[in-house]
Amino acid sequence: MTQSQRSRIVSLVVGTAAASGLGMIPVHRLPRLVRAGYVVLPAVLTTGVSLLAQQRRRDLSAEDEPSAHALRPPTGLETALSLALGGLMAGAGVAGLRLDRGAESFLRRRGVPAPRVWIGLATGAVTLASTLLDERGSAPGTTSTQARVLALLTREDPMGLAPGTDGMPEDEYEPEAQSIAELLDTGVAPTAAQLDELWEHWFSEPLSPLLGARRMDSLLEELAALAPEDPGA
Repeated sequence: MTQSQRSRIVSLVVGTAAASGLGMIPVHRLPRLVRAGYVVLPAVLTTGVSLLAQQRRRDLSAEDEPSAHALRPPTGLETALSLALGGLMAGAGVAGLRLDRGAESFLRRRGVPAPRVWIGLATGAVTLASTLLDERGSAPGTTSTQARVLALLTREDPMGLAPGTDGMPEDEYEPEAQSIAELLDTGVAPTAAQLDELWEHWFSEPLSPLLGARRMDSLLEELAALAPEDPGA
């Protein structure tokens, strides 16, 4: 067994055990303040992350060129969308509390011994199954062109956004990756001029000066390798 295989097994075991342990906690019987935090904190975090992500995008409608990393006040639509996402998270938290209470009551009414243990085991089993399905979907050879392009753009991170850290979404460069992937899927490798034009559309400045000649050439080579030899097949 290789080191990576051992690490994967340990990760699965730890994750399943943690999920089972959390499932055994009667969340609906915790103190009121804790239950409120269970509902409110994820909602507030989701709203904040959504607002931050949208503010970090360039305001392409502005007449003056904005700063590359400047934040701007969110628009009404962005605020409404972020609040809606936060509301959905709050609703999910409330539903989770009710589901937890209902599942425990259901098992108790049917005389099941130690219902919390069974709930915990079921939670662990669902977590394990979900993890295995995710791994199967992301196995080598099944990754989409868009996902591979996104990985390259995230690695290069031309705008210095550090996706996946400090509340910044991991798919921060998703729109750009989608546009490049659509071109690649036709069997055409993008040119530096096309990438510059794309970057100016989203960020109001070309990509080449941000990466420099060496990194730009390397990115173009890696993108060209993603273009299918026979897009019509």
